[in-house]
Amino acid sequence: MKIAFIMGSLLLSLSVFASRVEVDVNGMSCGMCIESITKELKATDKAENIAVNLEERKATFDEIKGKKMSDGEIKAAIKKAGYDAAKIRRK
Repeated sequence: MKIAFIMGSLLLSLSVFASRVEVDVNGMSCGMCIESITKELKATDKAENIAVNLEERKATFDEIKGKKMSDGEIKAAIKKAGYDAAKIRRK
């Protein structure tokens, strides 16, 4: 019984940690691209520690605990900035 409680507590605590998201972005070419994508991801109120790398054409961010973004929400934010989210990976 005690082991089951500890295991359940461990699983519960793991599920509330924020996950790291990496997005391949098509169409970026300048510093304004970085600002636009960062602005739109921040506007979701679900992303923090946002980094956009122009050379690698990637945006990475942490989901805020308890506010997981769906792939559709991520794609919509990138699209609103004027770009296309090609591939989304969670770590």
